[in-house]
Amino acid sequence: MRDKARAVVGTAIKAAIAYGRDDLANRLEATGRTLDDGAIRVMVVGEFKQGKSSLVNALLNAPVCPVDDDVATSVPTVVRHADEPTASLIRGDDEREAIEVDALPVYASELGNPGNELGLRAVEVGLPRSLLAGGITFVDTPGVGGLGSAHTAATVAALPTADVVLFVSDASQELTRPEYDFLRAVTRSGSTTTAGPACAFVLTKTDFYPDWQRIEELNRDHLDRLGVAVPILATSALLRTKAIESDDKALNAESGYPSLLNFVRTSTEAAAEGANAAVVDDLRSVVTQLRSSFESERQVLEDPSRMEAVMAEFNRAKERTSALRDQAARWQVTLNDGVADLSADFDHQLRARLRTTSAEADQALDDQEPGEIWDEFANWLRRRVSYDLAQTYLELTKRAQDLSQRVAEHFDDGQVALGIDLDAGRALTSASAIDPRTEIEKLETKAGTKAMTAMRGSYGGLLMFGMMAQLAGLAMLNPATAAVGLLMGRRAVKDDRERQLTVQRQQAKVTARQFVDDTGFEVGKEMKDSLRALHRRLRDHYQDRADEMQRSINTALASATEARNRDQRERETRLRDVKAELGRLDQLSGRIDQLVGASDG
Repeated sequence: MRDKARAVVGTAIKAAIAYGRDDLANRLEATGRTLDDGAIRVMVVGEFKQGKSSLVNALLNAPVCPVDDDVATSVPTVVRHADEPTASLIRGDDEREAIEVDALPVYASELGNPGNELGLRAVEVGLPRSLLAGGITFVDTPGVGGLGSAHTAATVAALPTADVVLFVSDASQELTRPEYDFLRAVTRSGSTTTAGPACAFVLTKTDFYPDWQRIEELNRDHLDRLGVAVPILATSALLRTKAIESDDKALNAESGYPSLLNFVRTSTEAAAEGANAAVVDDLRSVVTQLRSSFESERQVLEDPSRMEAVMAEFNRAKERTSALRDQAARWQVTLNDGVADLSADFDHQLRARLRTTSAEADQALDDQEPGEIWDEFANWLRRRVSYDLAQTYLELTKRAQDLSQRVAEHFDDGQVALGIDLDAGRALTSASAIDPRTEIEKLETKAGTKAMTAMRGSYGGLLMFGMMAQLAGLAMLNPATAAVGLLMGRRAVKDDRERQLTVQRQQAKVTARQFVDDTGFEVGKEMKDSLRALHRRLRDHYQDRADEMQRSINTALASATEARNRDQRERETRLRDVKAELGRLDQLSGRIDQLVGASDG
């Protein structure tokens, strides 16, 4: 299907160049690049050590992803089709470095690259597998560690670009709350006009846990209760491997992989149809504009008296396109207002979420001694802030997709809305690198310090109550005044600890608020830059569409005018040429229709 589409796009480019429409040729060249680069992305996500890499290996029948009981994936592993096995490292600026396939564990696992200390964006593997030949790309991601972890930031950022998501959790226990949160984020990552990625929950290691069916049932009940509508597919990579080795169809069915493969194929075919529809829309739009010039000329050549009607029709169209090209065009207003609303809403939502997080952090610090819980508290705070950022980003992406659709509605040439890939990976990843600046230590008062504090408190109590005892005719130091002194000394020690605790809580709150503010500032700047880039991209895209339409109308008017000024013999000769060109364009339209038919078939 992809090869057929490339061939049709190539023919349409040649036609546009031949007819002097370099603008339409440039547009189709961009469509061709989309075909070349537009792999169907299947993201495999889940917590650490849940069987993600084993699942990818079993699906492809190749040990492509590092698997070990004590080794976890540290960077995303991208697996795509290649005629020969290949491997390469991908760095931040899309710089690639070829490596040996056997060296993959050194770069892709925590054993060889702990915490991704090498700073890799991904490792890429090419394999000669039929499952990948149609453009499917598998992405084995690091463990998400909950929706708010550092690894999850990059994973959540990539969700809108995924076509299929396989969420993996083993059968050792029910889903945890962070896993539910992540699943909910996946299922809600679409917009009101654009569906999110197809998602399935893959229950792994059923061969290792005899009670896996009970776990599956509990997970299904929880997902239904929480409104997370995803299918559950129970699998065993071990049984799948043994089934392939022994060519045992019954064992393969027991492994659950036929059902998983069927879900992947069905979901990726649906994603491919969506991508194909966008290509078809581009092609039809271009052919319609190329036809308009010849069609207007044909009408006038056949009947010069129709010139006025043709001119009137195109003048009305010219007025519409002129309005689209105007700076005050309705689509421009929709775009400018939409981006302004997005920026304001993003800022408000992010501030509101971070303010709530700060309030919860203050309450947690008031309820407990900060020094006793600081490590756990700092980890919670990082996760919670990352969660706030990820949720805000997902909502922003959905709103941006809706905005692109609303702008596209101002155009009536069949052009689909520009797809939105709002890159927040840099913002979320940089935010995850921010740490609280101050470590809060436990309150530990030395025995000598406590003794001195107690003595100071006891001295004051003894002096005051001893003088009162003397006035009553008693000795200054007696059992009663001694007891009062002890009580006063104990109270002094307690008051001193309360004072230190108050100071420590204040210091902890300031540190937590500073961390939240620093993270919000960092992400706010990055995301506003992303919104400005989005604004320019949408503006240029739709301005180009308006310019194309204006040029098509001007060309059609010029052709009609030239046809009217020809004599009878010239009209007859030119009419044969025009009909021949229209016939060629009709053939091209037929090939485009075949793309739709092949897709439906």
